[in-house]
Amino acid sequence: MYGDLEELLFPSDSILATETRITEKIVDIRQPDRLASGLLMIVGAIQGTRDTFVRVIDRNGTVIHEWIPRWAEVWSDNAGNFPHSRRPRGNKGMYLHGIDILPDASFVANFERLSSFRMNICGEIEWKLDNLGHHSVFYSDQGYLWVTAEHFIEKGENGYPNHKAPLRSWSLQKISLDGELLKEIEIIDILRKNDLYGLLTLSTLANSDTTVTGDTLHLNDVDEFPIGMPSEIFEPGDLLVSLRNINAIFVFNPETLRIKFLSIGRYVRQHDPDFLSGDRISVFDNRNLKLSMGTDTQGSRIIEVDAINSTEEVVLFGEGLFFTSIMGVHQRLANGNILVNSSGEGHVIEFAPDGTIVWRYRNKASDTKNGRVYNAMLLPEHMDAAFFRQTLNSCAL
Repeated sequence: MYGDLEELLFPSDSILATETRITEKIVDIRQPDRLASGLLMIVGAIQGTRDTFVRVIDRNGTVIHEWIPRWAEVWSDNAGNFPHSRRPRGNKGMYLHGIDILPDASFVANFERLSSFRMNICGEIEWKLDNLGHHSVFYSDQGYLWVTAEHFIEKGENGYPNHKAPLRSWSLQKISLDGELLKEIEIIDILRKNDLYGLLTLSTLANSDTTVTGDTLHLNDVDEFPIGMPSEIFEPGDLLVSLRNINAIFVFNPETLRIKFLSIGRYVRQHDPDFLSGDRISVFDNRNLKLSMGTDTQGSRIIEVDAINSTEEVVLFGEGLFFTSIMGVHQRLANGNILVNSSGEGHVIEFAPDGTIVWRYRNKASDTKNGRVYNAMLLPEHMDAAFFRQTLNSCAL
């Protein structure tokens, strides 16, 4: 069931390479006067393992702080209720997919398809859940977390009409900062509540049978509409989600489950939609079209969609500047720049609004190869080098 996904995430050489990367430096500062200020948190693959580094760096690539969360140090062989086929065995690690940093410089992350956990600045685990956390962690300005997770139904009845096991039923989990599960919302229930059965059955090709199975939707992101952002249609607490396998995003009220905005088919295998002011939504469009489909080069892109007039779409840049067939996140910065994590290329790139590259980071695995980058974000300005030094002092107490 997971063979193709495993090869995409962990190709046979564990890393990706192209000829154009042979002479690239780890950090390439092209236009320092146009950079957004602040440190960055980079989450990337460690060569030859399935372990992941979480690294805070400055713009020269200097490491300010680093964590290396290892599966075997968080979960012992027999701990946790995980599907047998997924649990890493022996010295085999598991990479992180989905992360957010908290005000005290601890972070919450997911071991892909397995566990959400919180690690403090000292590298100590504060809590862990065997919730099959996956893809996305969002720290709300209201003081809790949203995590994307799943129920893996391996066999038997699942309670959903026209859905046959094995089934990956995706859910949104609201979690306290102490690790308590406060609420869970099934994506299938949202679509059923809004009479969107057509989206639930897109993966079937049979003429008269609409039964579906497997990873029918592939939930890969959740964001919450923030307090203080003006809107004509959204309210604080509304949730924005991305369903990769049906090329759809939507916004809904988590109390009533009513969908307020739905956009389908304007992107291909998208990731990381984000709320913007003016009722606009920014999307990382992976756009993994084959060259035989008329494209000269494969290219991902960043687009904006107007949530009020959903027919209006603006392509900001991309299509030749970067490409990743899976994963990928982006961040709109205060100075108007956009930070792009091109995971498959192992690059983090800061673009000016006109599409000019002003800074690039390479997760260098060798002179010819890059390791994947799973996530990247610019940290708040108060989280500077002095902040990390002072916070780390608590570890010695």
